[in-house]
Amino acid sequence: MRLSEFVFATCRAGSEKALKKEVSLQPGKLLTPAFMRPQLITWKVQAELPTDFVFDALLGVVCGWSLGMARSAEDVAEILKKADLDVCAVHVFPRLISEDGLTPDEWAPVDAFADSLKQACPISSESGYILDVILGEAGEPYFIGCHLQSPASHPSAGALPRLTIPTEAPSRAWLKMEQSLAWLGLDLPGLLAGKSALELGSAPGGASWSLLQRGMKVIGVDTGAVDACVQNHPNYDHIGLPASQLPLDYLPERIDLLACDMNLAPDVVLKYLEPLYQHLKPRWLVLTFKMNDARVEALMPYFIQQVRRFASGPVYAKQLHANRREVTLVSQAADV
Repeated sequence: MRLSEFVFATCRAGSEKALKKEVSLQPGKLLTPAFMRPQLITWKVQAELPTDFVFDALLGVVCGWSLGMARSAEDVAEILKKADLDVCAVHVFPRLISEDGLTPDEWAPVDAFADSLKQACPISSESGYILDVILGEAGEPYFIGCHLQSPASHPSAGALPRLTIPTEAPSRAWLKMEQSLAWLGLDLPGLLAGKSALELGSAPGGASWSLLQRGMKVIGVDTGAVDACVQNHPNYDHIGLPASQLPLDYLPERIDLLACDMNLAPDVVLKYLEPLYQHLKPRWLVLTFKMNDARVEALMPYFIQQVRRFASGPVYAKQLHANRREVTLVSQAADV
């Protein structure tokens, strides 16, 4: 691949300014803003990059190299040819994405253009690059980019699994959990059946309901009320205590998934989370850190590093589309 002079990142609605600030604080001052639309920003590379350079940002949902603009499948094919780029997959997704995801009707034109690309963009299993085709508003050309496939990148196009919040879901936490499970590769039917989970900050039960619907046994910890569909589920056990008072001897020796979505400052969350993680030795971790003020937002790299210190596997962090003033961390134990 011939490296571009520009990189790009998509983001959730409303995070554009914070994303620009995050990138501006990266060491080396290698990038300057070039182009911005709602939920999409590009930067120009100002100096020779290190050979191991990978563009990434906590608030960037999809980050990669900019390749240009196109108005047809033929234009996309020509861009790939000029970039001397083979791709292992083609991700087509809209630029404007609601925090609640997209409806089937909104996916229809995306799928139609994806179908037109099948002949124009051959797939190579030997490539590590994924082609990103981002559809704008009516009349706009398509934005074309690419990113390297890696365990840190979300497998869904635009980091957006095709999910719509069910009307019976107790809260939006259902969608946050479902997007996180897809990131971990745990969204296949039956994969979590019979496994166990502990969730800190369970009320009113959206995330727990996601796990219960996948056949898991869930212990939920929260002083708040839990929706009846969760509270009355035979595989749900509610502990109505704050995390600070949770008795470890009540818990099993090990659980499969540890989830945490407490509305507390990250340093407080870490105080409760680390001993639980060490005690329970979970296979998977799904955690949200709230960014309720500028101080916490500035310290987010430190808090993430603290999780990496005690987690037994790689820890990946992103602000997903279902997040608001928060980021999601996921991890899988190295021995799984």
